[in-house]
Amino acid sequence: MTSNSESRKEAARPTTLLTTRRTTRIATWNVQTMYQAGKTLQVAREMKKYKIQVLGISEARWTTSGRVRLSSGEEVLYSGHQEEGAPHTLGVALMLAPEAQRALIGYEAISPRIITAKFATKKKNINLNIIQCYAPTNDEPDVEKKDNYYRQLQAVLDGIKDRDITLVMGDFNAKVGGDNAGYEDIMGKHGLGQMNDNGERFAEMCALNQLVIGGSVFPHKRIHKATWISPDHVTENQIDHICINKKFRRSWMDVRVMRGADVYTDHQLVTTTVRLRLKKHHNSNNARVKFNVGMLRDEEVRTRFQISLTNRFQPLQGMIEEDEADIKSQWEHYSKMWKDTCEEVVGKKKSQHKEWISADTIQKIEDRKKKKKARNESRTRAGKAKAQKEYTAAEKEVKKGIKKDKKNYIDNLAKEAEEAAGQGNLKDLYMTTKKLAGKFQQTDKPVRDKNGDPITTTDDQMKRWAEHFKELLNRPTPAAPPDIRPAETELPINTDKPTKEEIKKAIMSLKNGKASGPDEIPAEAIKADMETSISLFHSLFGKIWEEEEVPPQWREGIIIKIPKKGDLRDCGNYRGIMLLSVPGKVLNRILLDRMKEAVDTKLRDEQAGFRKNRSCPDQIASLRIIVEQSLEWKSPLYINFIDYEKAFDSVDRESLWKLMRHYGIPEKFISLIRGTYQDMKCRVAHAGQLSDSFEVKTGVRQGCILSPFLFLLAITGS
Repeated sequence: MTSNSESRKEAARPTTLLTTRRTTRIATWNVQTMYQAGKTLQVAREMKKYKIQVLGISEARWTTSGRVRLSSGEEVLYSGHQEEGAPHTLGVALMLAPEAQRALIGYEAISPRIITAKFATKKKNINLNIIQCYAPTNDEPDVEKKDNYYRQLQAVLDGIKDRDITLVMGDFNAKVGGDNAGYEDIMGKHGLGQMNDNGERFAEMCALNQLVIGGSVFPHKRIHKATWISPDHVTENQIDHICINKKFRRSWMDVRVMRGADVYTDHQLVTTTVRLRLKKHHNSNNARVKFNVGMLRDEEVRTRFQISLTNRFQPLQGMIEEDEADIKSQWEHYSKMWKDTCEEVVGKKKSQHKEWISADTIQKIEDRKKKKKARNESRTRAGKAKAQKEYTAAEKEVKKGIKKDKKNYIDNLAKEAEEAAGQGNLKDLYMTTKKLAGKFQQTDKPVRDKNGDPITTTDDQMKRWAEHFKELLNRPTPAAPPDIRPAETELPINTDKPTKEEIKKAIMSLKNGKASGPDEIPAEAIKADMETSISLFHSLFGKIWEEEEVPPQWREGIIIKIPKKGDLRDCGNYRGIMLLSVPGKVLNRILLDRMKEAVDTKLRDEQAGFRKNRSCPDQIASLRIIVEQSLEWKSPLYINFIDYEKAFDSVDRESLWKLMRHYGIPEKFISLIRGTYQDMKCRVAHAGQLSDSFEVKTGVRQGCILSPFLFLLAITGS
């Protein structure tokens, strides 16, 4: 026996059923615009209310393409016009709940009308592909636009594996109607209205790709099938659709309109329930831990931290001395001690989502929703007209509230920026000013491979980033290494073990609010208990000084990508900053403080960069005076500018060690610094995960306090 929602021909065909009790809700919605203050947060609120994992959005009206996280926790993948200065029209997007974010394999922004994303499911070798569309209108006079749209959509479908689940959804501006003659395979008899020209194109595309049109298959009341309502509420059409590939038709549970959802649009929210379970795609073990060290500013919390750390350190130190642990084991014990204390006292830092829309405005949004419900329930044309008038008035009140909230939000940010400037808090000042400017940085914009082709999956993007930095940080060695002779005598630099006073000074120089390295130990945790930290480092540095070896974790780095100017789809337009061990910086600070004054006397007077009481602006001022005098005396002037491309990354290390001997730096210091570079490995941070590690053989480390000093030796001695 066949159900009334499918034909006999369809029922006779084999289908694949994802046998799981867990269901996933997916939806599509033409919201008319998200390029409006407060609109995106309203959409996110409705998404949460209806427990939607993936929401496809038509007419987003955002330009360019990218991936951005909202303050409410959702993530938006979007695709719009790519041209600079393009109008805020068209645009599609996918809004992802946290579970969908974790399952995301990759996405591709095809055009302002098509975006696609792939998700992992619990079923082995079966992925979920979602294609969100926004088709040209039925009365679009330019037929070529329709042809281009369907060509692009077909190209996307051709690239999907047959074994995967495929959902195609969006505002197709297509009426398919209830007559499924000739389309029994992909349509039921529960569609609304009569098929139009766009409907024929749409149905033919679905038939070609064996996509079942959900709105025509599941029987519902008329009010739960109409996806668009005219402004006068006389005309109702079913032009927004969700389709699934026929192979997985049995896993499809329902498709229906949710009339209660409201963001003031003439389209209804169309939802579907699919019997599948999304799977976490990325390994969470790679995710970096951030501790809530801001709590250490509280005197009571800091006291508890000190007691807990001391109680761990005293028995641990006795055990280390008794077992005569090597440097690696000793550091692993210390590292675990710090992290366990942070975990116990301050815990992990949680993302704080602070919405700027006030409770009063949220109440106005709820009132508007009630007005929409009243309009939907009106039975007469006069009643609907009256309800619509009240609904429109409620929307005006919402806009007024949002405008007021936005102004208050900006005023508060300006006040915070002023306070940060007065306190000298440059970090908060920068972050607040960035918010005031209304700019956000797209997170992990999709990049291209070496051939210029877009990379769509997150895993492949991560591999490309690792490949890029591996090539960048492993330059060829010089064909003819320079012959650099060592100095006859060493500089008068103290080579004794670091003292507790030096360690204290180095710890105090650490800056708060900076990212921790691979060992995840922040500066605030080290500074919270100076007595214990000084004793710990005094013991550890003594052993490092004797054996001229550093812990392996101090030779590791995490590369953070910083965008520069140019096309951000090109890996070459990013600068890599390396996150290094914060405890390792304490030792490096001691080495630098001992070396810099003695070496400074050996440097050329012309060199102003990276030197105490001197700077590059001094040289710029001198050059300006020379130019002015040349113009005054009408004498010729030749100026040669040399730009070192990827300067820090290009330094040959073997030549650097020779240069250090040439300047007379003691061998003890060379061995210690060389130890931090020996077998050095890095990983690249991308999309909240870390790439596989790779060896770094050339250059000085971006982000290390010793690097400017070492680079200065390289360019001065060359």
